Amino acid sequence: MTMHTFILAAAFTLFSSLAWSQDPALGQWYTVDDENGEIKSLVTLSQAEDGTMVGVITKILKKDAGSGLCEKCDGKMKDQPIEGMQFIWGVSNTAEGQWEEGKLLDPESGTVYSGNITLADDPNKLEVRGYVGFSLFGRSQTWQRVENSDI
Repeated sequence: MTMHTFILAAAFTLFSSLAWSQDPALGQWYTVDDENGEIKSLVTLSQAEDGTMVGVITKILKKDAGSGLCEKCDGKMKDQPIEGMQFIWGVSNTAEGQWEEGKLLDPESGTVYSGNITLADDPNKLEVRGYVGFSLFGRSQTWQRVENSDI
């Protein structure tokens, strides 16, 4: 085994062990439209330095994505590229696989929702609930985990 191969193997082992030690809700997910079941995007959920969850739109997969800019967004996000945009922030971890009381931006409508994110009984599904005011008044989506072979 060459030194280069050894370093790569060691790095892979370290990365794999770090990935397994994090919350199972973190990682890469396909967002799925709650109205038609279409896969819309690839997103990456990670933990910020302050311990909250953040989410970034890694790639738009929806066939009719328009201009690719957040035209209906307000403030600094107005007319910014959707790919690479942080659209989830400030979600607090309450238990393994459960994150609550954060903010979720819908780039299609420009609406910022309060939201909760929970790993489903099937660990390859993530329940994402966005609401305005009370959780009763909102939308839910079930996202699908991205398998390494998918990317």
